[in-house]
Amino acid sequence: MAVWNDVDLDGIVRSAITMQGIESAVIFVVRQGSPDLRLAAAAGIEGPALDRLGAAVRDPSHPIARTMTDDGPTFDVQPTAPGGPALRSHLPLVAEGDATRSVIGVLAVSHDRPLVEAERQDLIALAVRAASVANASQ
Repeated sequence: MAVWNDVDLDGIVRSAITMQGIESAVIFVVRQGSPDLRLAAAAGIEGPALDRLGAAVRDPSHPIARTMTDDGPTFDVQPTAPGGPALRSHLPLVAEGDATRSVIGVLAVSHDRPLVEAERQDLIALAVRAASVANASQ
């Protein structure tokens, strides 16, 4: 069984919500030996809202689950469920191998306004950091 370094992943989501406009951030990772995503870290969201999100990502059509097969990040999309900030962005956590590219999780954030390019690049850097932490913990 993989042991995830949740302390580091917690730090990453806390870093995300310090960015201007980011209201919440979560990291989901692939369960070892399973296609299921599990919550590894969250900031700015808790209780029933977080529970609903955890249940929703089990649906393969959910935008967070779809990020596992997308070519790259998606920015400034409208949420599928009402409530909370107006927009979401989803970034794959990519573990780079010798000749392979493997998505091992997702960094998802919520925000009320479209992100500018510098904010997108900051989130991409956090997703790379999260992938490194998650990959090292496998």
